[in-house]
Amino acid sequence: MRRLFATFTMMAAFAFLVGCGGGSHGDVSGSVKIDGKPLPAGDIIFESTDGSAPVAHGKIKDGQYSLKTTSGAKKVRISATRPGKNVDPSMGAAPQEALIGPEYNSNTQLIADVKPGANSNVNFDVKALP
Repeated sequence: MRRLFATFTMMAAFAFLVGCGGGSHGDVSGSVKIDGKPLPAGDIIFESTDGSAPVAHGKIKDGQYSLKTTSGAKKVRISATRPGKNVDPSMGAAPQEALIGPEYNSNTQLIADVKPGANSNVNFDVKALP
């Protein structure tokens, strides 16, 4: 029985170390403003600058977001949509269109340095497309 307990304890410790030792994690939170006002809704993505870690995704609501990701330098991609100006007759409504430009998502230059542990006030300011 003692041997079984020792084996179980070693396996649990190993699983803990493997699960937690694959890289440090950071809890990231902050605000996203568009033209100086809170972005009502959107998506935010943190991806490692070298592509070595999984992508982390969060929702933006009322200008606030939070997510968990691995530590290190991250490219940040922000996207948001708005109703289009022209109604599509086949849909009976206007399709959604981008609210912010590619410089904040597909061609982003936004970078965040995520530290292990809490990372609060990781804030971004973006501009609306005309």
